[in-house]
Amino acid sequence: MLNFQRLLESLPLAIIITDGRSVLYKNKHAEEIGLKPELREEKLFIGDHIYKLFKGKFEEYEIILAMDYTQEQRNIEVLRVYEKFFKEGKDFFFILDEKGRFIEVNPTYEIMGYKREELLGKTSRVLAFEDQIEILRENFRKVMSGETVRFVFKARNTKGELRFIEVTEWPRIVNGRVVGSEGVARDVTERAMLQEELERTNRAMQILTQINQQVFREKDEYSLLQKVCGILKSFGIRAFAWLYEGGKFVEATPFAFECIIRDRIEFKYETCKCERAKGKTLTLPMTYEGKVLGVIAFCSIGDLTENELKVFSQLSEDLGFAIAHYKAERERKIMSNLLIENLKQFENLSDKLRNPLGIAMGYVEIANEIGTEKAIKEIEKQLRRIIETIEEMRFQEILTFLLTKREK
Repeated sequence: MLNFQRLLESLPLAIIITDGRSVLYKNKHAEEIGLKPELREEKLFIGDHIYKLFKGKFEEYEIILAMDYTQEQRNIEVLRVYEKFFKEGKDFFFILDEKGRFIEVNPTYEIMGYKREELLGKTSRVLAFEDQIEILRENFRKVMSGETVRFVFKARNTKGELRFIEVTEWPRIVNGRVVGSEGVARDVTERAMLQEELERTNRAMQILTQINQQVFREKDEYSLLQKVCGILKSFGIRAFAWLYEGGKFVEATPFAFECIIRDRIEFKYETCKCERAKGKTLTLPMTYEGKVLGVIAFCSIGDLTENELKVFSQLSEDLGFAIAHYKAERERKIMSNLLIENLKQFENLSDKLRNPLGIAMGYVEIANEIGTEKAIKEIEKQLRRIIETIEEMRFQEILTFLLTKREK
């Protein structure tokens, strides 16, 4: 036969039964928490526990129940905190179904210009640029296989503007099965753009360093410009270069004839009119001490930051200095060789002067013996030889002067 008293004692409830005048029954748990029939509160706080009170009548009896509500209450409070965090958080919170469609988002998505209704039922593709779709797909596949992922992708707001979004996404599990994902996303555009700018500036500095290291390894300016174009190509930049002298282009790197801006000698950064151009082209004169010595064109280099433009402008100045250096070195060698040749020539000419001069002096000494008239004729003959030698020296002097004048 069922023992009701034993049953009531075993329930995880505090129970009191009264007839309205006195307590007819109180189980052990009711005694422990001090439950009384006259309590009118809906909740009873005992130590760190919370009990929810229920009252009811059965015929002439009143039943009072107290149920431990501690964990449930804490869960409600946590949920409230999460709900507030979800609704008021500055980051993007989202929940996706197993097909990657939004089933819940917080209002922060409106920062991107979208409304909640525009996102629900759509995939993340609505936010991403076309070349970012595979990144989203691959990471969602990982999440659906049980992984937690963190990645950055390029998103666009409703105005089509670029935004960098950092995402942390994890599986949403129900009854042991992955039914979708949850995650938080943060707009890191400012940080990402700064990082990208630093990377691009570092890349430009690497180009500048490699080219400057090459300057004194080449034998002439043309070889240098060929090497420069090769270095730029290794960084994914197609470039052409021309040497400029005497008001015209005198030499160019291979395939420079294909470039339609070969006749420009001023700074230009604009969209190229070439049919094969895929973006902006940068044209820079290579100068030294205000003199244009060449031109270099960075074909379809695209959008450049201010720092990149500064670095590439410095590169053109360095190349101008290098070209001037090669020319000066070449002229120095010519002048050095000329001076050496002049010294040798002057040595020979001095010998040529010394011989007729000695002969003339000899005729002066024996003039009385051979006759004055004959001596004068012989002396005159030797003087002509001396004049011819002096003319040779004058020729060498004029030649040296003309070469040094050209250098200046």
